[in-house]
Amino acid sequence: MKTTVQHWLRAQLVQLVNVQRCTITPMTTAGDLARSPDVTVLTWAGIVVHIHLIDEPLKPSRLKRIVEQATGAGINTLFLVDARLLPRPGQHVPADRWYLAVHALSRDRLYAYFLKPDDTPALRLVSFAPVSRTEVEARSGPEVKVENLRHFRHTVKYGPVKGYWLLADFEPEAAPCSAGFRPPAAHSTPNGGPPPPPERGQPAFAPPPTRLEASYALLGLPPDARREDVKAAFRRLAFEVHPDVSHLPKAEAEARFKRLSEAYDYIKLVKKWG
Repeated sequence: MKTTVQHWLRAQLVQLVNVQRCTITPMTTAGDLARSPDVTVLTWAGIVVHIHLIDEPLKPSRLKRIVEQATGAGINTLFLVDARLLPRPGQHVPADRWYLAVHALSRDRLYAYFLKPDDTPALRLVSFAPVSRTEVEARSGPEVKVENLRHFRHTVKYGPVKGYWLLADFEPEAAPCSAGFRPPAAHSTPNGGPPPPPERGQPAFAPPPTRLEASYALLGLPPDARREDVKAAFRRLAFEVHPDVSHLPKAEAEARFKRLSEAYDYIKLVKKWG
């Protein structure tokens, strides 16, 4: 099934306006997952995204090694998991399962791939909501259309894969995160009260980022970045996407430049930087 999904995914990605090139790693030459992504995407902005199709359980330490090596090379990572490896919707599972590390590395929205009855590949969102100190409940989300490829930096607080990584997803550029999918029950226990604090090593289910946090993320910076770093990041990114110099299509360059300017202006406003 992986080969079928690879070719389907490439066909979806090459139609995106921000994708310059998309290549597939042949299954016969694929080596260690940390070195050989299943699909490699190059955007017009020069961003490289490695997409890994996971068709077997992987230890969190290996997942961390993948994003660690990719981030060190300036490459963004996106994981897609074979739906057959995941629990059924509504099923309660221990809160230490390997796929919860993928969930954390996907900003609490795991992409699962599967074949429809007509053997056409598709993606759907999967989420996990805490129901006790030691268990989470699997939640099946809507089918995902590959209409955008977004790249960003994100701080992951889940112990086994903790770090500040370069990641990617299929969310619209305007969305700071996939807040619309996360069910309200994901932040409460069955009796309606607040969830218990996670034990050491258990996944943290944080609320969606604020506009300020999303603005920092758009500039590729943590929320505690210094004023000088914010200014430098904005100038560098703005130069890359400015309509007068960017190699992007004019409409996309203008949209990206506008979003960067709005994020920078909002940070300055909140921080009261003149």
